[in-house]
Amino acid sequence: MAKVEVQIRRCFCCGLSVATSVIAIYTFLLYLLLLIAAGIAYSDTVNNGDASHYNSCELEAQGKINAENRKLTFTGGKTVVVVQDSTSYHCSLGLYTEELKYSANNRSVSLFIDILLYGSLILASIILLIGLCSYNHWLLLPWAFLMIIDIVRGFISVFFIFWYSYGNLARVATGIFFLGLQFLHISLWMIIAAKFQRIYNRRNGIPDKVYDVRGGSRAPSTYYGETHAVAPPPHRGGDYYPDQHRQQQYGHYDQQPPYRY
Repeated sequence: MAKVEVQIRRCFCCGLSVATSVIAIYTFLLYLLLLIAAGIAYSDTVNNGDASHYNSCELEAQGKINAENRKLTFTGGKTVVVVQDSTSYHCSLGLYTEELKYSANNRSVSLFIDILLYGSLILASIILLIGLCSYNHWLLLPWAFLMIIDIVRGFISVFFIFWYSYGNLARVATGIFFLGLQFLHISLWMIIAAKFQRIYNRRNGIPDKVYDVRGGSRAPSTYYGETHAVAPPPHRGGDYYPDQHRQQQYGHYDQQPPYRY
């Protein structure tokens, strides 16, 4: 059976221990904001259905409402500025955080699932920090498992953002942004997997592998603690004569030994 290993020795800006701690704090803050947004959207969906934002956002995306004509209204010779506009947060980022790509019935179910997942990831981020502080690799598993679920859910959500974009530029841009977010979370998951493997190896007495990068080689050469072979010294200019290894030119003569009959 093949064994898959993730070997990451350091992040682009810091060591692996600092990077995993930053990841735990990042996911805690991110999913806290998503939880608040999903909770507000769920309450609005239960109370107002599609009347508050969904209907106007769908009509605008389909080109049936010109949002620019609704920013200013003229009443009795006075200009009134409309604060709420369909091109605001609700019709762009709300496609992901408030699931506004779905109608009320489907949106309420999706938001309820999202609230459970976001709350679990907040708790898993706290457990991840505890696991990093106590150097317990098993406490990293809840975060890794829930993050896989959220990445899969995120890709599905992004697909439907593009599906229901109707060619609207704001919706397409929102889909591209959250598609990049999923790839970012994949890279963060790999860093946590590398940290899990390092803690597991050190707690079980398994030495870390050393990778020989001389000459562009990426294959593991040996382990820590073993004797490293000393590379031979390079040839000196006075000890090496190229003419000694150059093929001799003998012209048209046959240099084979004569045959005896």
